[in-house]
Amino acid sequence: MAETPLLQRVGMRYMARRDKDLGASPQQVDSHRLDEAEQRALLRIQWGLVGKSALLGALSGLVCALAELWADANLAPAPDAGWRGALGYWAFLGSIIGVASIVEVLLLYVESLRAVQAIARTTGTRLFVSAGETEPASPMSAALVRAALELPNPPPEGYAIDPLREVSRWRALAVGLLYKAKIGLTSFLLKLIIRRALGRAALRMWLVFVGVPVTAFWNGLVAYIVIREARLRAIGPSAARRFCDLLDYDEGEARTARTALIWRAVAATVVRTHELHPNVEAFMAALREDIGAPPTEKLDDTALFLEQLAAAPVQDQRQALRALAVAAVLDGKTSGDERKLVRQVADVTGLAMPPRALARLRRRFVGGKVLDATLLEALAP
Repeated sequence: MAETPLLQRVGMRYMARRDKDLGASPQQVDSHRLDEAEQRALLRIQWGLVGKSALLGALSGLVCALAELWADANLAPAPDAGWRGALGYWAFLGSIIGVASIVEVLLLYVESLRAVQAIARTTGTRLFVSAGETEPASPMSAALVRAALELPNPPPEGYAIDPLREVSRWRALAVGLLYKAKIGLTSFLLKLIIRRALGRAALRMWLVFVGVPVTAFWNGLVAYIVIREARLRAIGPSAARRFCDLLDYDEGEARTARTALIWRAVAATVVRTHELHPNVEAFMAALREDIGAPPTEKLDDTALFLEQLAAAPVQDQRQALRALAVAAVLDGKTSGDERKLVRQVADVTGLAMPPRALARLRRRFVGGKVLDATLLEALAP
């Protein structure tokens, strides 16, 4: 078993201490069927974090901009001073930017953890076994902390699935670097556009302030993504159980083949999304209870899944397709690779999954609405 990341352990300890200070959580509720008051409370938590994060970004950007203006006026080296002459300028500016960035990140983490804890209490999700202890009450506790800290989901344990089976390692590295460079790249491009449009000299002093709205925007956007993800993880397990109850598992001689096909359908979505989302893991746990353990041989081989799907009876194809759709929407989105998988399934089976039916299923889950059998029946009519 992989060691728990340090940042996650620190986040768990912080939330455990705060959970003890806050006292007993509200009585647990059905985290899927939230009433209107609870939905409004979740929205207040969501937009509260977005506003605070944007404000922190603006303040951090303002501090850096003022430091740059002061350094330009008092520490700017002469054109012929060389690198030694510029050392004091960059040492001062780098230290201010570094400290401001560290403080900003720490405060963002704290506010994200507070917001995620508020979501857990609003939805009745118990985070810890007992007050003041760091032992999680369920895997959901760690999943919520990872959402708050933007930590990746751990690799699946107990399933023969490699989420990165079909992804290029170079592509993953490039995406990660681009994500980390988003603020600096946006500021650079915006400054370049302003300079070309209005002239370099006239706006030299004001260009340093470009980072203020840019940082505020990105902080607000990331905060929205974080808090939305935390909310989905809080309501996900009950939705996964509900979806599992709605799927029709007919008994029969071909039960073993049918079970394997359903498992391969779910595994295919994990491979196409390149990670095992906690909600999909909860769905897989519910499947294990209902239909038994998954096959261990080539479970994550999408080509084998499509080959077996093409040869299966129509009713088995429908069940596999509906299980695939559920797994695809439980993370709150359907990626381009998942939509491509749906098209491949349609090609080999002749069963069409109406895009509106899939979108409606996702919206109902994300919106915390009641889930009924008609949602799944519309997926493979």
